[in-house]
Amino acid sequence: MYKNIFNITDIIIILLATFFSIWLYNLFWFDHSWNNNRSSGKADFLMVQFANNSAQHYPLHKDIKINIKGSMGESIIEIKQNRARFIHSPCRNQFCVLHGWLKHNNDITACLPNRISISLHSKNQLQHSQFDALSGSQ
Repeated sequence: MYKNIFNITDIIIILLATFFSIWLYNLFWFDHSWNNNRSSGKADFLMVQFANNSAQHYPLHKDIKINIKGSMGESIIEIKQNRARFIHSPCRNQFCVLHGWLKHNNDITACLPNRISISLHSKNQLQHSQFDALSGSQ
């Protein structure tokens, strides 16, 4: 006698798990740079923000290393191939370095002990922005 291995409930659970896995993959790992809204897409410059709310901007098309003096010491930021990252910081846990490359518009990371944050932005955002990126003040 032939016995069916799966019943209808098993099939529904397998289909839902497959759909959910594909959805999560697209949400977290798929490159959404084709989307031109303000929260994704191509970034044009790196903004380095300090604890005193001053900021410096660097173009992403030039490959450079930037030495930044923070409250704990010197952090080194690398810009390479339209991406940016911390490559050294004086903080203990190195979460900012472990974060890796910032690649897309509005990506951000920070070295909180050294009081430095870096974020990627488009030229369009710089022209239309009236607010400070971190504090929300005008």
